[in-house]
Amino acid sequence: MKKWSLSFALIVSLVSGVAMSNIYAESQSNEQESKNSTESADSTDSASGAGILLEKSKVTAQALMSELPIELQSKQVSIINKDTLLETSGSGGIQGVLEKVPGILYSRSGGINGQITIRGQNSNSARSIVMIDGVRYSGRSTLEFNMLDPYAFDSIEVIRGPASSLWGSDAMNGVINFRSRTSNYNIGGETFKATARLRALEYGSVNNMFGGRAEILGGGAGFDVLIGFSGRTAQDYKTPITENGSDEAKNSEYNSLGVDFNIGYSTKNAIRYYLQGRLRALESHRAGGRGAAPGSSYGIFMSEIPINEYYLRAGAKKTGLSFADSMEAYLYYRHWDTDIWNNRSQFTGTQKPNIHQQVYDNNYFGGRLIFDGTYGRHNLAYGAEFESSISPTQVVQNNLTDRAINTTNRPSTNTDFALFVKDDFKAFDSWYLSGALRADYVLTTISKTRSSTEITGIASNNAIAINAARLLDENGVIHSGAVTGSIGSVWFLNDYFSNVINLSHNFKNPGSGTRMSSTPSGSSTLTVANPLIKPEYSQTAEFGFRFQSENHFASLIGFFTNYIDMLALSSYQNASIQANNLYRHENIGRAFITGVELEGRHSFLDNMIAIHYSGAYNFGQNLTDNKPIAYLAPLYGQVSIWLNFKYWYFNFTERGYGAKTRIDSSEERKTDAYAMSDFNLGVKVGKFDFWGNKDMEFIFSITNVFNQIGRNPVVVENVSFARALTNPLIEPGRSFNAKLVWKY
Repeated sequence: MKKWSLSFALIVSLVSGVAMSNIYAESQSNEQESKNSTESADSTDSASGAGILLEKSKVTAQALMSELPIELQSKQVSIINKDTLLETSGSGGIQGVLEKVPGILYSRSGGINGQITIRGQNSNSARSIVMIDGVRYSGRSTLEFNMLDPYAFDSIEVIRGPASSLWGSDAMNGVINFRSRTSNYNIGGETFKATARLRALEYGSVNNMFGGRAEILGGGAGFDVLIGFSGRTAQDYKTPITENGSDEAKNSEYNSLGVDFNIGYSTKNAIRYYLQGRLRALESHRAGGRGAAPGSSYGIFMSEIPINEYYLRAGAKKTGLSFADSMEAYLYYRHWDTDIWNNRSQFTGTQKPNIHQQVYDNNYFGGRLIFDGTYGRHNLAYGAEFESSISPTQVVQNNLTDRAINTTNRPSTNTDFALFVKDDFKAFDSWYLSGALRADYVLTTISKTRSSTEITGIASNNAIAINAARLLDENGVIHSGAVTGSIGSVWFLNDYFSNVINLSHNFKNPGSGTRMSSTPSGSSTLTVANPLIKPEYSQTAEFGFRFQSENHFASLIGFFTNYIDMLALSSYQNASIQANNLYRHENIGRAFITGVELEGRHSFLDNMIAIHYSGAYNFGQNLTDNKPIAYLAPLYGQVSIWLNFKYWYFNFTERGYGAKTRIDSSEERKTDAYAMSDFNLGVKVGKFDFWGNKDMEFIFSITNVFNQIGRNPVVVENVSFARALTNPLIEPGRSFNAKLVWKY
């Protein structure tokens, strides 16, 4: 880890030096702001809200596949803008920022490690999808959020609710689309110019976290260029409780380095060619949570050292076609390599493996062709896309205790071909209808090359292994798919109030890894192959009201989701395959989740005072086994009060988590209600013309001001072991945070 810290320091020092040398010259340059849809979000809902009113928005969302403003869209969309991304403090990850959205909670595993739950379902279960600029972020559902640096994005679009009719398999509970930063420097200039800037520098006391981002910006002569350098390093975070003489969540540290770029060239005939890429390396550790419970308190030390991601996307977008307003086409490639270290040699339980898993050579290749246009009262988007996951290399499991080496799966591929169409129809001036239809065909192939784990089981005449191998051999090519659709309505009762209704049919297709023996969440527990599982389906109904005026916005939405042939590990319903601690994925039957979501923003006295709030209530039931759905947070939310002045702003936030009393006792325990308080003080240093840098702000914050003990109701625990600091994992304690940000 010392090497990581040294590398991080060197990169930050080098880039900072370049950036600082250019700051004054940069501040004097005549930058031209590029007005894309995500920046429109900033103009209507700034987190600091300095001198900006909350107006009736003209904000669009890429995730909705429409140029219509989101107030005319029936789906529920929350947007986190770039000011919020810059101003929010925490232990370091993007998950805490996402908790500002109704229906989302952070299921923590470490300082940066963990997933989110959205409408009651953990992102590890693949019932929501993550995208970057409309491209699915596939490959690491347990670890994907660990790889996303908040400062690398201009905004986050969140569809709260189903969207399989737009984005296909897994988009059952929500879609999260991260919008990458693009250059706004010298855009439209006759000659190309470039500069370097600091974007953010920060420190957090709870885990001695240092982080930052610097960027090289260029523009002119048709080009727009942004190259970003990000890094974070943190030690084990401190908690409000002491265990064995220490208040630290052992094994919660992390180190992260990344480079991203977004390069475009626009021609005079309305075509923009672009190239995007990401290179990221992360060292993350799990103190507890999914895959690691009961955690380091019981001698379980699980880490990913490293996770490497490589990504490249190339495409073009043309506007002003004779038959459409625009056309976009692109291809992309993403590659993952991960080393998972699962050291249980100090585990207080009976099994004490020390395992190193090599999950290498996971490749994702895809592309999209999409058209959109306005045809009378219809706003249409239509096209085709594909994504193929190719994993030719078997997962290698090295037992460091007895020096045994095994493979645990077979080479496989999974390819999804899809056609889609969406129509936003203006029926009347006060009534907008939307409809979407999508057809997915999924081809899964599983090699006949058996893993060494299979071979060993067959040689020992293990009936389960023999049957699993036979099923895989007989089902090497699997055809599946679905047709999904949605209809929605926005009816404006008057200029301020509107009613929204949505009905949708959605699906989740089991991938090749789910169908065959694998390691869920990177744990040491093997699952038994079950290639015969079917797709899971759900139907969702949403009904609610919105209020919007120049200074006020409020939304109250109720939803009900019915799941059919729900996919889960067999332990979910205590099914038959439990010999030798083995489990398998099965279609468990029926379940439902229902809930209510509240969101609002209000400003007063020319935006001197602003109030933001969000909240959600959820209720779920496994109908097949007549028991509650585990790790479903019943009630939670937050309220923020802003004071905005010329030279500074102040924000106080109260986060509340209701008691979890309705539980599945085989998987979880009851949790107590608690609340945490945070405050931010921002000073607009640029107003004092400091260093000639007019866009710089200094932000001081305290998170968890009163050092409250928090056991988040969605954090995974092991009920076979007593409660401890990491079972379930305690939230970070009080943290003093300081950061410099540049809002250019």
